[in-house]
Amino acid sequence: MSKLILFSVIALLLLHMQNVVCRGIPMLDKMKMKEDVVNMQQPIPLDKLQPQDHLDAVKMEQDGMINKDFHKEAFLGNHEEIEDDAPDIAESKLKDIFYKVDTDSDGELSESEMEAWIMDKIQEHFDHAMEENKEIFKHLDPQNKGYVDWKEYYKHFLLAKGHPVEKAEKHIVDYDQIDLTDIERDQLVRYKFRWSEADQPPADNRLTELEFFAFRHPEQSNITMQNMLNTLFNSLDTNEDKLLTEKEFVALPPGEVEDDEQKKMDQDWQEDRKKEFREVIDKDHDGVATIKELTEYLDPRNPQQAKSEALNLIQMMDDNKNGRISLQEVMKHKDVFITSKIVDVKRNLHDEF
Repeated sequence: MSKLILFSVIALLLLHMQNVVCRGIPMLDKMKMKEDVVNMQQPIPLDKLQPQDHLDAVKMEQDGMINKDFHKEAFLGNHEEIEDDAPDIAESKLKDIFYKVDTDSDGELSESEMEAWIMDKIQEHFDHAMEENKEIFKHLDPQNKGYVDWKEYYKHFLLAKGHPVEKAEKHIVDYDQIDLTDIERDQLVRYKFRWSEADQPPADNRLTELEFFAFRHPEQSNITMQNMLNTLFNSLDTNEDKLLTEKEFVALPPGEVEDDEQKKMDQDWQEDRKKEFREVIDKDHDGVATIKELTEYLDPRNPQQAKSEALNLIQMMDDNKNGRISLQEVMKHKDVFITSKIVDVKRNLHDEF
């Protein structure tokens, strides 16, 4: 009799546990959904949410302008803020970078050391961007739908700007709850254009994680690289033969020359482009740039980029012409990296992609 009672108690306990588990699953789901809703309402810092305003480690901007800041960006890696430091601190950081690049500790930077450093910095930049994109996308898509639609992004943009959740949710429906500033409206127009560029066919106004990566980091996306190539050829290839001659590449943008100073600036600009075309882009020196040559030139992941950039940096700083860079030569030419005087005293920001 006691065994029967014991079995009955065990059976009742098992049945109770099963009911608890069955009831617990929906409860956990509800808790997860509630957590997701809360997560959606938490603002992401604006600098993480908005797409990058320039192409890191890309030699040319979308309008065909040469990106001279590339020399500094490729060499400094994550030390771009060095130009905002006081001169003594900036020099100290630059020396620190020198000793890190000088892996054999012989007091000079060889071409191979600089090439390896540049490749490492570019890869570091890419890896960080990919990981950051994954975290931000997860925040925007807490329910794992596999996509983020424009209104979801719009809502988070408003939250990042400090607008209340209730108003943000209403605004994306009737667009009349929040009085946006002109700057905010301009940002949203530009971001929507970028969003549409990243939204691959069939366009649905939703971005997958890969498309969202293209939206935030066009410099690392095959999607936007192809768009950039198309734009370059559409604007520069006047005879539409899918080849760029040196003449087409260095042609001045439309507009009248106003004075001698402007004329001198235009001449310098053309000379820079001729040098870039002859020494870097036109690999076979046949006088024309093919789509393949331009793709290799633009793609920062191409190892040839690091090699050509290392050679370029040596040419700029190797005063004694021994094919290597000493610390003294780096410090003598520190303006190349710290103040970018090869372009201007002010920092030369890239065009929006």
